[in-house]
Parts: sequence; structure tokens; C-alpha cells
Amino acid sequence: MNENYEKTCIIEIFFVILPPDCYFRHSRHVKKFGIIVCMLVCGALAWAHTPLAPETRHFLSIHGDAGYSAMLHTIAGQKPSTGVNGMIGFDYRLFHNNFIFSIGAEGMYELNINKMDDHDEAIKMMDTEGDIFQMHVHVDKSRDLAHMANVNIPILFGGEWGRFYFMVGPKVALNLYGMTSSSAQITTYGEYDQYYDDFYDMINHQFVSNQYMSSASMPLKWNFNIMAHAEVGGRVGHMFKHQQFRINPDKIRMFLAAYVDFGLLNLHVSSGGAPVFGYRETEKGVQFYLQPLMQSALADNAVFRNLNVGIKYTIAFELPQKGKSYIYDSNKVGRDYIKRGGNQSIK
Repeated sequence: MNENYEKTCIIEIFFVILPPDCYFRHSRHVKKFGIIVCMLVCGALAWAHTPLAPETRHFLSIHGDAGYSAMLHTIAGQKPSTGVNGMIGFDYRLFHNNFIFSIGAEGMYELNINKMDDHDEAIKMMDTEGDIFQMHVHVDKSRDLAHMANVNIPILFGGEWGRFYFMVGPKVALNLYGMTSSSAQITTYGEYDQYYDDFYDMINHQFVSNQYMSSASMPLKWNFNIMAHAEVGGRVGHMFKHQQFRINPDKIRMFLAAYVDFGLLNLHVSSGGAPVFGYRETEKGVQFYLQPLMQSALADNAVFRNLNVGIKYTIAFELPQKGKSYIYDSNKVGRDYIKRGGNQSIK
């Protein structure tokens, strides 16, 4: 297999993993990302074939990631959510001269917190004596949570020079679990035209202050996603004092890097949700309820993309290299036998 064929196969891996419909539905984002990746990979390949004595090493690695997460969306007047993300995974890593290729699998957990605006509403009602009044409702200190658990398949390319390295490429994300819930505090009071003061803290009239209310935990389905990944870092193995690392500093390599993941596809599944805050009349009075943002009418037809940045720590274990082995044979040594590639006799 010649070198040109190997280069072609490596570059084509990126395009094979993308579903055909992604090119048509999100062609602008995917094409830009594909061009950037191809330029970086071609540059790394050019460097990889310059040394006169090629060096090829194979590694199995494990990594742990942790950082900041944001859920970017197109809801007018609503701030992007903030949160945290964490990942743990394993990879196969090929090191050829200065070129790096890596493929593996990782589990990802992401928690996003949506900051909801305060809500005020006035409801025209009638009390038990037939008097008309306005029930004022104030909702504040809202907290909206969205959980995500995925299996990611990263396919990365890059380069390593000395202690410095970088890798870029796509991550295919398959959702396994999602859940969302919301909570808030509610204060209600009554306003009568015939009375000067408003009425507070009368539970029998449903006038309460800072009462906790919450929605039920709802299952949340996230769409299939492709994330653009980039990481930049360096080797840090020599800072550890374990004997194994001192004896074989190249057999076990450790890396610390900063990374960024950006989702290229829309994560949200529109479902025709209810208002974020609402009420209904019952035999016991007015019942208030909350709806999580991701399941609400605000999220209908909105586009959601995740952005993760953080720190990645990797430990890579080198696999045994294929080499020549010689078995000592005293009869051959006695006949002054010389084997191609080595000599068993001592002169």
C-alpha cells in the first residue's frame, strides 16, 4: 500500500461518517468545518512524511474531560443557559512522525441551567361573597434544569511536535438519556377597588408569599448531533514521580489540553408545548403550574446548539511494536551461523 493511498483513506474517513442528509440540511456549517479539517490534516500529513527515518507508534488511551457548558438557542429575549459538562472515554491513537490519528468512544454528561425571567400576572376573580377582585401573581427565583447523557464517537486528526500537540475533527453524538424540570417561588395577593389596602397571606383565599412550586420531572429527547471538536495541549508526564513513568517516559504518555466542542445540528425536538407559566380553575380554587423551557411553547421551532469548553487529561499506553526476535541455538553458533539481520556468534 503506497503512501498516497494511505493519505487518501485517512482524509476520506471524515466524509464517510457524516449522514448524507446532514450535507443538505446543514451544508453551510458542515462544509466550512470540513474545509478547515482538511487543511489541518493535509498540513499534518506534509509534516508527517518529511523525516528520513519514519517513526510509527500505536497507543491505547483513556481520558477525562470537565468544563463549562452553554446551550445556545434562538428564543427571542431569553438568555442562553449555562452549566457544566464532563466526559470519560478511551481511544486508539496512531502516532506517525508528527501526525496523529485518534478514534474512540466516550460517555458525556451535560447539565444546563436556564435562567427564566420573573413573571407578573393579574387574574380577575370573584370571592365567596360575590365581590370582584384582582389576584396578582408574581413568580420569581425560577430554576430550569435540562440533563443530557450521550455516547460520543470522536474521530480526530492532528500533529505533535516535542511536547506540543493539537487535534481537530468531528464527534458523532448519540443521545441515551434526557430529563428536564423547573421550579420557582410564587407570591399572590388580592386587590379590591373598595378597599384601600391589598390582602396578603390569607391561605383560605389563596394569598401566599414565597411559596415553592415545581413541575414534574419530564423525559427529554435530544436529537442526533455532530460536534466540531478542537483541542490544544502538551505532554506533562515528567511531572509525575511514579517509577513506571520514570523508566519508560515514552511508553506511558500523559497530556493536558484545553478543548472546545460546538454542536453543528439542532438538538431540540419540537413538541407543541404549553406556556412556561399557567393556571387552571379547579373545585379547590386556582391551580398554578410551571412548564420546563425545553418542553414549553417558547421552545417551539427554536434551534438549540451546545457549546462546551474545558480541560482534558489523557493517559496513553504504547502498544508493543512488532520487531525481530532471535532464538539462541548453540548448534548454529558452533557452525559460525550468521542470520540475516543479526549475528548469534561472538567473535
